[in-house]
Amino acid sequence: MSHLVFVHGAGLSGASWRPQTSFFAESVAVDLPGHGKSTGEAHDSVPAYAGWLERHMRSLSPGPVTLVGHSLGSLIVLETAARNPDFVDRLVLIATAATMPVNRDLLAKAKEKDAAAAAMVIKWSLREPGYGRPKPWVVEISNAYTTAAENGVLARDLTACDTYAGATAAASTVRCPTLLILGERDVMTKPAAAQPLAAALEDARIVMMEGAGHMLPLENANDVNDAITLFLATD
Repeated sequence: MSHLVFVHGAGLSGASWRPQTSFFAESVAVDLPGHGKSTGEAHDSVPAYAGWLERHMRSLSPGPVTLVGHSLGSLIVLETAARNPDFVDRLVLIATAATMPVNRDLLAKAKEKDAAAAAMVIKWSLREPGYGRPKPWVVEISNAYTTAAENGVLARDLTACDTYAGATAAASTVRCPTLLILGERDVMTKPAAAQPLAAALEDARIVMMEGAGHMLPLENANDVNDAITLFLATD
């Protein structure tokens, strides 16, 4: 099995992959620049993040690697795989889309460093927000989104999502097996928006999770782990 490298979504950090890194022995979840414990400034474009990931993953493993990305992270790992066919032997895109236009009000609030942007992301990301008695991970990512909104990281990440137009072109050059894990009830990256990627990829497999929303790695952790496990075990 190749080494698994997990790449988080906008405003989060590698900690959002805890259910996966505790399950898969040969795995690591990165903190993108300006996120979590990573130093430097957050980027505002997918190609810039892909350049960073390319250098970082080669320092983590002699290769090959399986790249796994969620939302913004899915675009980053797709771009990285297109640039590094010699180093990436499998690809997993979770809650992905060929384009990720960001709601104008959300983007405006994020650029104003308004914590309301965090509340909007939470509302649209979670299938069951858990008001009243939220699960610990809901509190954790809510705090992460709030911090990212107030320090400007969320705005930069959302800008990266909003402006990236190269996903389908990147997918057309990827030759490795690729798994798309999509949430049936995802309102942020609707399943239909992933179809151009599936069509462009040479070897695409799709898992549609019934009733799932945008935060599949956390809300549907066991199902996501099972889907990745089966994918890794098949030719």
